[in-house]
Amino acid sequence: MGADPVVEHNRRMWDRLARAGIPYTRPQGSPPRSRAALRRFLDPESRLKGVRIAGARVLALAAGGGWDPVVFAMLSAETTLLDLSRRQLDTVRDLARRRRVGLRILQGNMKDLSRFGPEEFDIVWHAHSLVFVDDAERVLREVGRVLAPGGTYVTSTMHPTTLRLYGTYRDGGWRPRTSYFDDGPIPHRDRRDATWEFDRIRVVAPTIEYGHRIETLVNGIAAAGMWVDGLWEHSPAPPDPSAEPGSDDHLESVFPAFLEIRARKPAGAPGAHKHPE
Repeated sequence: MGADPVVEHNRRMWDRLARAGIPYTRPQGSPPRSRAALRRFLDPESRLKGVRIAGARVLALAAGGGWDPVVFAMLSAETTLLDLSRRQLDTVRDLARRRRVGLRILQGNMKDLSRFGPEEFDIVWHAHSLVFVDDAERVLREVGRVLAPGGTYVTSTMHPTTLRLYGTYRDGGWRPRTSYFDDGPIPHRDRRDATWEFDRIRVVAPTIEYGHRIETLVNGIAAAGMWVDGLWEHSPAPPDPSAEPGSDDHLESVFPAFLEIRARKPAGAPGAHKHPE
């Protein structure tokens, strides 16, 4: 596909964030030794319960910077990583070298999986990245094409309601940045709003983000020839009654931070439904 200004902008921003070493761009924790513990480390909520990983063909989609692709390889999966940021790919390449596992590492846009053949993967593992593309339905069509019959797709992203509320607390309540029905990018209010801050690290990186509606994701999965068999809304920590009113912790105590969906492609199903471009 041709030049994509949203993808190119976000690639530059993620390389900037990776240079600064924010937590989302580097591995967290250290994988344990036993295979059972490795599975829990990779998949603590058991979204892949009952799914065979050893010998499976896995696409770790937009999964650069962290342990997930390496752990799949440690669990004997035939693993491919596709990510936008070369710096985050280099991080995973180094992790794989240290753990002495092999995996295929490719730089690319999740909206264009044309380098892969139909039904090439048994598992597509897609964590926290749909928010950074403007056309989630296109991504889902691509996933439906490359996922094999009987395969499993797990994706997570920012919750479309909560994403519109961060930093908007005024006079005892939140004021959404934009309508839930607005398909455009979530607007940044100022430079501070575009600053990623973790402990002493502060990086101005105005990523372009989209709060894809739940109906868009569920209907997009169905149109891609898959069926949803699990949907979860959750925050990273339990409610904190001591959280400062208006803080992110406060917001995530009353609204879910993340939306997670698991889908399956029926065994014997034809390829993804055809859509006009």
